[in-house]
Amino acid sequence: MRWSATGLLLIALVVHAGCQTTPRTTFSLERPDRHSFATEHFEILSDVRLESNAPTVQALQSLREDLISVLQIPEQRDPVKVYLFSDEVSYRYYMQATWRDLPPRRAYFVGTSRELAVYSFISPHVLEDLRHEFTHGILHASLQSVPLWLDEGVAEYFEVDAGVAERVSETHLQELSTALAEGWSPGLYRLELISDFRDLTQRDYAESWAWVHFMLNSTPEAKEVLLSYLQGLKTTKTPWRLQERLEKAVPSYSDDLRRHVEQLLRGAFPQDNQ
Repeated sequence: MRWSATGLLLIALVVHAGCQTTPRTTFSLERPDRHSFATEHFEILSDVRLESNAPTVQALQSLREDLISVLQIPEQRDPVKVYLFSDEVSYRYYMQATWRDLPPRRAYFVGTSRELAVYSFISPHVLEDLRHEFTHGILHASLQSVPLWLDEGVAEYFEVDAGVAERVSETHLQELSTALAEGWSPGLYRLELISDFRDLTQRDYAESWAWVHFMLNSTPEAKEVLLSYLQGLKTTKTPWRLQERLEKAVPSYSDDLRRHVEQLLRGAFPQDNQ
């Protein structure tokens, strides 16, 4: 996503972490830097010490490997920095003072010419949030451009823990179940026209997740369209619309997506389909 008022690349984040102790709340414009844990591909800076076996570290390492394996994206050009505040109050104080125009959220990814940075705080949701936002970071560290709907769809897909069967998001399926009952028709062309993350609705996030899930888990033809499209983003800042390629490879793609969602609904909520 792009924050049009500043020209910076700003991507909404969601973050999870597995740290035990919580230092005192601070009100500062300084980012956490008391402790750091660095790899070749990312660095976590925090006011809480993180060991190599900490759940947060393990989650980011596993996620990066998963992204490269599943999406076959190229090696990243730049490392991703994760600024992990010790508590929510400190995080919100810093974010409000530094990025005044951003709506309040649990986490953010901010990409600039200087660094690709994730901001969040230690909470019961930190691992889920980090999976989402760190995905944004890896995509933008590896590719020249990422269309907004795809950026969010991939992040929503990998936000779900790898241990969950088929990486199914019950939250998105509930939204799509309501959409189907209201006569919803998938609209990839419409999603591709959205360029400001503030214009995305909850249903748009759910549909973006569904398109990514469908292409990765339905047919080899659909998967190849997504993977080849991502390869093209390695070198271009003005990508073709994916919908055009998908339509050529899978002419019934729209109906196929609806059937894919209906099948996921039957698997996730069998009691509702009896």
